[in-house]
Amino acid sequence: MSAAGGTGAPPVALVAGASSGIGAAVARRLAARGSAVALVGRREAELKEVAESIRAAGGTALPLVLDLAEPGGPADAVAMTTAALGQVGLLVCSAGAIRLAAVHETEERHWERQLRVNLTVPFLLAREVLPGMRERGCGWVVNIGSGVGSEVVPGSGGYGVSKHAVHRLTELIHEENRDRGIRAVTVAPGWVSTRLAARPADLGVPEEEVLDAEDIADTVAWLLDRPARMSVGPLIRVEPSASRAAAGDAMTRHLNRSRAEGAGRAAEENR
Repeated sequence: MSAAGGTGAPPVALVAGASSGIGAAVARRLAARGSAVALVGRREAELKEVAESIRAAGGTALPLVLDLAEPGGPADAVAMTTAALGQVGLLVCSAGAIRLAAVHETEERHWERQLRVNLTVPFLLAREVLPGMRERGCGWVVNIGSGVGSEVVPGSGGYGVSKHAVHRLTELIHEENRDRGIRAVTVAPGWVSTRLAARPADLGVPEEEVLDAEDIADTVAWLLDRPARMSVGPLIRVEPSASRAAAGDAMTRHLNRSRAEGAGRAAEENR
């Protein structure tokens, strides 16, 4: 695997949001494929656990405890990765923030946080790595989007807006760099069983009908194996087969359930 799907050495990878869920699964898969992987996240203990699992399997991992939403965070992450492992040839943005609410119920700080983490951080990371990729004539930018970014889901708020915008960001990166040997793709999952998502049991959906993080890691690995002559995407949706596990419907039901529980708790407190 090469940075553009050829046959060279595996590229150095930087995975944002690598402490758990999709990011951790993708980081492990990339390391198993031979990439030296920088793991970026805020939760130190979990990040080190992922790094240790990669090293135990014979891979190379560099845990970087950083808040990418802070000023200078993305630039620091790329600089530290380059200094320790070499120039980044594969960027995976999996860090995410979600706060479900109707527009009129959304607090400004929650809106700003979601746009910062879900959209501005991928932009800043891409801006850091693209010049080197363009100079070398190869590279990958993989953003983890969301199926909700392609639908109008009431209550998805800043999350839905930011994921829709990151899909367009990826399209721009793809069009601006496709003739320079660089591939940019958004992998947009539906309902994946992670800590950010609703629990399937709470919504009456069997766990086995919902995607897991390894399904998304499989998709990223498949992308990287496409030949350099092939363009896939720049948006790839990965959905559960069962209609009752559709992400938009699940998100709406989860929000309605949370509202009902909140109203019930308020009624109890006011008695």
